[in-house]
Amino acid sequence: MSLATVIAEMLESGKVTVFANNVEALEINAANKKIDINALNKEFLKQALAAARDGKKSKGTLDSIKETVGQIKTARSSLGQLKGVAEELSEVGITVTLSYKGDVVVTIGSQAKPKLSSAATGTKAIEINSPRKLIELGI
Repeated sequence: MSLATVIAEMLESGKVTVFANNVEALEINAANKKIDINALNKEFLKQALAAARDGKKSKGTLDSIKETVGQIKTARSSLGQLKGVAEELSEVGITVTLSYKGDVVVTIGSQAKPKLSSAATGTKAIEINSPRKLIELGI
């Protein structure tokens, strides 16, 4: 059982707001085996994701190509990890949604009902609710 699944099972209900530089960045709501992570600040989310991707600056065309290939490899690895967590959450009846300003972007876990996105993710435990918002967030 992954750490994410253990944490999700321990959460009964509650609300947390995360601030970055005195600006609301994330709002996390938990209730009835459902966790909604609502991104309120797109720039915060982009910076967090860039930091997670090891935000190295490229110096030239060759470096840019190498960086793109590296990002593709990282994305494949990350998708595999996300797929595993999503399937574990689904097995224990937990749902996690990522929203942007109240609009659901991605649903993972038991309430995910993918249509075409299962072909891209390789699992029925991840639903891309808004591809346009997903791209806008840079995920």
